[in-house]
Amino acid sequence: MRIIRLTALASALVLSGGLLAPSTNAAAVQPLAVPAQVATRVVDVDVDGDGRKDQVTVEQNGADTFVVNVVTAAGKDDVKQFTSTIDDDWGIEPWYGAAKLDGRKGYELLLLTAGSDGVLFRVLSWSKGKLVWEKAPKSRIEGAYDWYLADLGWARFGYRFATSAAGKRYVRDVELFTSGKYLTGTIVNSVWKSGAWQKVSTKKVKLTKKQAKAYSGISGAKVILQP
Repeated sequence: MRIIRLTALASALVLSGGLLAPSTNAAAVQPLAVPAQVATRVVDVDVDGDGRKDQVTVEQNGADTFVVNVVTAAGKDDVKQFTSTIDDDWGIEPWYGAAKLDGRKGYELLLLTAGSDGVLFRVLSWSKGKLVWEKAPKSRIEGAYDWYLADLGWARFGYRFATSAAGKRYVRDVELFTSGKYLTGTIVNSVWKSGAWQKVSTKKVKLTKKQAKAYSGISGAKVILQP
């Protein structure tokens, strides 16, 4: 079985087609085209937040089943399994990247689970010595753990993260739809509290295209393939 180790070069992605793709401050998805015989991906990133890089392995374990294994620099390890149909659409590559999304120390791991006009992904975090699936700030698709990104021209779905002066971590879950020269929709603001995203407010918005540029893909949190 071949093993690929990511390099820093892969962290610079640009917009491609109708799908979102990561940049320095706005991220979306165009998975890498990986040959079918490459079934294992290894990256080094600080997952447990101790400042040292841990080893993350994403390995195929069946037609659409993958296993994520993390071995920390301190010697702790944990495994999580998930299903992804990304291999049916784009080849074998459910790995999206690592990002500091929430209020925990260390990076979260983003795993693509499905894709069509947009993409579904799930987030893995390290908590109390093990990997846990992080609930999305707003459950609007199929399950509480599903996050969704899309830029369809007529509709836009994404997440904008920010940290307050008091150090609290916030995320705005955005749904926008084209309405003439404006984009209208809903923004749900949530705060990271007690180990989960908790809704603070819901706001109906009417934005110009210029104003809506701030709400593309994932912003306020850099998604990187290999730190």
